[in-house]
Amino acid sequence: MVVDDPTSKGSKRKNPEETTRISIQIPKKGGHATAESDTTDAPPNPPKKKKATRSTTGRALLQGGSTQNLAA
Repeated sequence: MVVDDPTSKGSKRKNPEETTRISIQIPKKGGHATAESDTTDAPPNPPKKKKATRSTTGRALLQGGSTQNLAA
């Protein structure tokens, strides 16, 4: 018996005929994503400061780890 069903061949991908495209509009950063509450107490760009502190602390930890390895 010969079966031409693509699911029987073990292919996990769907055929291009079966795929459907769903387009969703995503607001960009800095846009007003919260339409329900316009009054927010959060500062406009908090992640920028966090990224800067993470990179500096990460470097300090790497340097501290290398000195401990040399002492041991």
